[in-house]
Amino acid sequence: MLVENLLVRPLGNNLVALSWRSATENVWSWIFVNGKLACGPYMAETKNRSVTLPISTNGTFCVEVHDFEDETVPTTISETPLVKPQIAWNGVDNAAAYRIYHTIYEAGDGRPEAGVTITSVLAEIPARHAPHPSSLPSPASRFEIDCPVKLDGRNGRWHSFRVESVDQFGNESENEVTKYFAADLPPVPELAISRDVESGNLTFCIISTDSRLAT
Repeated sequence: MLVENLLVRPLGNNLVALSWRSATENVWSWIFVNGKLACGPYMAETKNRSVTLPISTNGTFCVEVHDFEDETVPTTISETPLVKPQIAWNGVDNAAAYRIYHTIYEAGDGRPEAGVTITSVLAEIPARHAPHPSSLPSPASRFEIDCPVKLDGRNGRWHSFRVESVDQFGNESENEVTKYFAADLPPVPELAISRDVESGNLTFCIISTDSRLAT
């Protein structure tokens, strides 16, 4: 559960005090700063909680506090571009390596016959070096990596992935394709401020170069 009654108080010397009231005494708190975990799991055994963290106060920053009844690590709600997904798969016992394929459709000049499907190998990872979460100690259980390339997300685009296991003789499995929608975040809009010379009233206007944002 996202904490909404958070009080942020700068203390000087790049230290910030965070105070909030949790719904119950028996929840674990997780604190994120600018989308990265800064503290947690934190158990205070009281509803009223506070922590002091080193945070640069020379600019803006985003703080999130999440309360959970167990030690499950929450996901930050901080906006990030959806162009570098995490790729995960279940391992197999006889795999010598894992090959990650990526496919995208290029429309060409817009005519259906002009389009082309482009498939490439993003990575080939020896099975003994494949990364797996520390919570899953078996090397043949589940593997996870971040996409090694930034996907094209202009105006939103569908991409396809598949992970194939390769045995010691080079034989490759035939797994299903997984689709992923990549989208770049719109550019940050500009704020224009004007003052009426007679009344002194200020007018605020958000100026965007992206058609998805209202001006």
